[in-house]
Amino acid sequence: MTAMYAVLMAGGSGTRFWPASRQARPKQLLPIGGDLPLLVETSRRLGELIPPERQFVITSQLTVDAVRALLPELPPEHVVGEPEGRDTAPCLGLAGRLVAAVDPDAMVVAMPSDHVITPPELFREHLDAAREALDAHPERLLVFGIEPTHPATGYGYLRQGEKVGEFSGKTLYGLDAFIEKPDLPRAQALLAEGGYSWNAGLFAFRPAALRAAFVSYLPDMVAGLDTIAAAFGSDGFESCLKDVFPTLEKVSIDVGVMEKLDGTLMLPLPVQWNDVGSWTALENLKPSDDDGNVVDGEAVLLNTTSTIVSADGGVVAARGVDGLIIVHTPDATMVCRRDDDQGVKEIVAALRAKDLDVYL
Repeated sequence: MTAMYAVLMAGGSGTRFWPASRQARPKQLLPIGGDLPLLVETSRRLGELIPPERQFVITSQLTVDAVRALLPELPPEHVVGEPEGRDTAPCLGLAGRLVAAVDPDAMVVAMPSDHVITPPELFREHLDAAREALDAHPERLLVFGIEPTHPATGYGYLRQGEKVGEFSGKTLYGLDAFIEKPDLPRAQALLAEGGYSWNAGLFAFRPAALRAAFVSYLPDMVAGLDTIAAAFGSDGFESCLKDVFPTLEKVSIDVGVMEKLDGTLMLPLPVQWNDVGSWTALENLKPSDDDGNVVDGEAVLLNTTSTIVSADGGVVAARGVDGLIIVHTPDATMVCRRDDDQGVKEIVAALRAKDLDVYL
């Protein structure tokens, strides 16, 4: 049976979760909405199907030590720190080459490290179906599609094509098209039409197939990735990574490869999924009280409604407010409207502009 490896993408900065998320401790390393850090939950979700010795984490150089401390079961060399973020195409290209250096015949499943997926048993069943599908179609790439629950405008969509076959009892389709993030009327029309899934950034591939796609669509990146992979396991790996990786084009895997590629497979993934993209994600991760408030930590709320509170140390007290997000940490407090949670990124930019990087 083909060995299955996992690549956990953990390089994001998590700015929309400031002030809890910081450069040296971004959101994937935090226990947002649960008891364990999101990265640890992602690793454990794989269970015995993909044990720690077959997991890789691609993260930032700033967080390599923290990741290794959180996931001590992983071989230390399987935690790789990018010298700088270059988006998902270089990340996945590098991951594919590193897995190939260990097992060129492996099947690789690549996933963000900061999503919540339940139930884990159903998730693993679909990973196993993807392995069976790629055993039958080793030259093709596969993307998982999340069943939409509402007409979301914050996600891209995948258009389902013709049925390809049944694998482990799961129906596999061809992928007709990637759809950019739609406006609300377009999203409503897609759901009414049917046959569309959310694009969650979950992929499966054989390393050789991914490399072939890079040769076709990102040829200037191939030599650099091969150079880094050739140094993997040697004393010169870190130096090579530092010199070569920043020279790679900054581009997403969707734009650089997937939107241009013919023959991609699509496997619907009927799980409960949350991308934990901003503080409002707590609505779906924690219970709300009778006034619609969601609290993570200690809080006293009087005449307060529809407010999200996260308290890391100490207590948050609020009276007579509605529709806010209040986040308290030992050295910073953030307050914004609940319907403006995406604007937290602008707060981070403003802090940087004022040379307040000590709080970032």
